[in-house]
Amino acid sequence: MATQPRPSLLKRWLPLLALVLLAAALPLGTAAAQAPAAKSLLNVPFKGVAAPASTFDLVQSIIDFNPGATSHVISVGAPHYLSVLSGELTVTIDGEAQVLAAGKGSAVPAGAKLTLSNAGTSATARLFASTLVEIGAVTDVHLLSAAGVKVFATARRTMSNAPAVVDVIQMAAAYDVGYRTPNHVMNEFHLMVHLAGTTGYVYLDGGAEAYGPGSQAVMYEGRPGWMSNQGPVPSSMAWTWVGTPGKPLTKAAPATTAPAPPNTGNAPAPAERGTTAAIPAAGLALMLLGASALVLSAARRSPRDR
Repeated sequence: MATQPRPSLLKRWLPLLALVLLAAALPLGTAAAQAPAAKSLLNVPFKGVAAPASTFDLVQSIIDFNPGATSHVISVGAPHYLSVLSGELTVTIDGEAQVLAAGKGSAVPAGAKLTLSNAGTSATARLFASTLVEIGAVTDVHLLSAAGVKVFATARRTMSNAPAVVDVIQMAAAYDVGYRTPNHVMNEFHLMVHLAGTTGYVYLDGGAEAYGPGSQAVMYEGRPGWMSNQGPVPSSMAWTWVGTPGKPLTKAAPATTAPAPPNTGNAPAPAERGTTAAIPAAGLALMLLGASALVLSAARRSPRDR
């Protein structure tokens, strides 16, 4: 019987090389997929807003509307800036209704008649309302108490030496467990309300603060630092910027050797994440080197040995 020709050297070793590459690549993909991240929940700008005075109060509230809940008719004394964080909310201004989905917003002019309602049957709608008012003034939007309507949190901060025209920008974000922002500086006036979890503010000068749900907070302007999720569950917050038109809201800050935020135990610390990604890369190089050596060794054998 004739001897069957053996597979070529290349065909014999290609499957081994493919398995080596696959085994080395899988940990890299897994590490990248598990990296904590931040997610933008809201970014609604209201440009070119006339400041009520050179010194005024920013008042902001998070208000929940149960399904079917409706506010009374509100006489708006100062312009209001409204955005929806979750669910859908019907905003009726002087008899004209519009349905705002999550992530959308609307400005309500001074002197308007405003009604807010959740026409849904299952989901709660969460409203984010911001108003620029005279020092100490109050408005009905931030004091709503109708059936099925609950103010989750209200915050107030005084701004001084404001320009005549400002940009009012409503934002919100969520942080995965273990997420940390890059070092940065807040350039412009702002006010935060924390919605869930625990978020830490760590400054490069050694200062540190932490805030939980319902807390009012400010990451002080001009003070470099970072923010991070310091709890075992995702954290989230909403905030209003009152910015100078055309000026960046934040800027990057240099790296520092200041202590890193504590590891929550549910996600690797930043240094650990870097090590996790580096190990598969080094292993890949070693395995490729070993596989190459095997191929060369086999190639040097005599035809009889093969």
